[in-house]
Amino acid sequence: MEEKETNEILSKRKKMINIHIIIILTSIPQIIIGFLYFKIFSYNSYINYTFLQLFIFLLLSLIIFLKANKSEKNHYLIGLSLSIIFSFSISMTFFTYTIYYPLYLYFITLCIYHYSEYLSVLIYHFNIISCEYFLIDHSKSWVISTLASFAEMIIETYFFDQYKKIKILFIIGLLMTIIGQYFRIAALFTGKKNFTHKIRYNKVDEHELVTHGIYSLSRHPSYFGFFIWSVGIEVMCCNPICTIAFTIILFNFFKNRIISEESFLIQFFGEKYLEYKKHVGILIPFIHMDKAREERNLKIYLNKKNMGNKKENE
Repeated sequence: MEEKETNEILSKRKKMINIHIIIILTSIPQIIIGFLYFKIFSYNSYINYTFLQLFIFLLLSLIIFLKANKSEKNHYLIGLSLSIIFSFSISMTFFTYTIYYPLYLYFITLCIYHYSEYLSVLIYHFNIISCEYFLIDHSKSWVISTLASFAEMIIETYFFDQYKKIKILFIIGLLMTIIGQYFRIAALFTGKKNFTHKIRYNKVDEHELVTHGIYSLSRHPSYFGFFIWSVGIEVMCCNPICTIAFTIILFNFFKNRIISEESFLIQFFGEKYLEYKKHVGILIPFIHMDKAREERNLKIYLNKKNMGNKKENE
């Protein structure tokens, strides 16, 4: 009976992964349509192209609505929305002339971020998969910060267009965004089942210390990646207010989170983690755990280890 249930779960997981791959691949013909549309028609005919994309979205949504299981429909509809926004933004960025191209690049990187977060959970933590792992509205602060970034970009471009075209800042921000996105995605798929979106307060048997790949460059590549990615987007968009605000807020957030998480990692892995900590940095500067806290956590690890040895001897 258990084997049958396991096979059913694996089959459902495989089916969902395959459908999401198909949804992602629909962005390719969408980009080709965008290229052909703006080659044939005027580069300024944005409204008609937007309606065309909306029609395609509604058509594909209808197919999902009619064919997909009730419990999976929302998963596919959110995925399709991200795929359509991604392909639309690609077309608007590269096939048209618009002063808002950094905003469309922002949409592109947002779509990649949200879909990759969801896919990592779908592949490695299927037992907890839900639409919330797209992380679209996972916190009020995320929604507010994203809207604030959009607002600053649009308002400043409209009133101070000349100050939004600083090429060197755009290039630096774009590079930061690409590097940050790479670190974040690489962390998700290198950590595999060891990566979770919430801090683990207790060690599970299958939890391993990952030190290879991207984790050989940073102890917390997902945090470093998110930090550089978020700030990089604001630099790319030449958003001075959000650049400063995001840097301060994210630094304080990750400082507290990393120190808290490393406390548990020392309690889980002891000397092994401390040795890893000696050779691999975080890459976000000025984040350090004081020696006294480090020693307290090591003592907890050693006490647990001794208790475990006593139980085995008994």
